[in-house]
Order: sequence, then structure tokens, then C-alpha cells
Amino acid sequence: MVPILIAGMFGVVAQGMASDPSETAWTIEQLAALVREQRESTVLFEETTYSSLVTRPLVTRGVLRFTPPSRLEKEVREPYRERYVIEGDLVTVESERRNMTKTLSLESYPGLRGFVETVRAVLNGDVKEMMRDYDWSLAGEKRYWVLRLHPREQSGVVVESIELVGVDGRIQTITIWFAGGDRSVMALLPGRLP
Repeated sequence: MVPILIAGMFGVVAQGMASDPSETAWTIEQLAALVREQRESTVLFEETTYSSLVTRPLVTRGVLRFTPPSRLEKEVREPYRERYVIEGDLVTVESERRNMTKTLSLESYPGLRGFVETVRAVLNGDVKEMMRDYDWSLAGEKRYWVLRLHPREQSGVVVESIELVGVDGRIQTITIWFAGGDRSVMALLPGRLP
């Protein structure tokens, strides 16, 4: 799923002091409430995946949908058509290019399950659930922030870290670093859906 940003751009950490003494400290609870309040149920995305399995990055475009509290959908429209739907514990994959539909349970993939539950928690503004499987750090302030998540349990981990960058309650980019060195950079694009 997502651009990588330079850590030095951000001077304020969530547990630290606000950059302006008249501002209150920026907290994870404030961020969660703002994301829940301002989240969009449907957004366009452009995802660039960097993998050792390909000679150049793979760029896909499509639509992401979130239906609270737990339904996630990723519809790839370019350069091929695929659809991933996560409802509760079930993941359904539909692929035109592979001519297949497959359903699997997140119970069989604990590393993936932790990641999916964390994404849902972020979108639902559920701080307790968000931090269940991940350690976190929050840098910046309301008008520009970076949330970094690292899984507490390293054994069998699929995702090594996640970085969400946003403005106010709108997530702009999601960068995911996978075990083995691959990464995905997803930009969530403003604008009307086609």
C-alpha cells in the first residue's frame, strides 16, 4: 500500500513540547480523533511498490474504500484490474489478470492480521487497538504530522514498519516497509472519483 519523508523535517515529537508555547502538545489521542472525524470513506490512490522481484517499481492506481468499523476495500484499476476486500476476518481477492477469486482467513496470517487491525484502528480513531500490536512515535503537529508504527512482535512479521503522513485529519501518504526490504508508497489523492 504508499512517499518516504526525511525524518529531520519534523521537530516535534508527540511526547515532547509543542513548537509554539501557546499551542498544546500534539497527542496520539488528538490525532486519532481528528482522523476519525475527517476520514473519507472513498479515496483515489496511486501506489508505487519497490520490490527485489522486479527491475523497476510497479505503479498501480485505483480506489480505496472504508466502511466502519471493519470493511476495507482496495480496487486496482490501472494497469490491471484487481480487488481486495477485507470484511471481519475474511479476505477476498478477485483478479482479472489471474482469472481467479480466492478467500482466506486472517487467522492463518497473524502478521497480516496485525497490520489490518492496525489500519482499521487508525481509521476508526481507536488508540488502544492501534497500539495493541505496534509501538509508535508521532512527530509534527496538527497541520503536518508523521505517525510511525513498528510491530512489537518480530517473529513471522510481514510488515516491519508503517509510516502515515498527514495534514489535519487527512492521511496523505502511507509507506509500508516489508520484511525482506521491499516497500510500498501509497499516495491518497484528493479530488472527485471518476
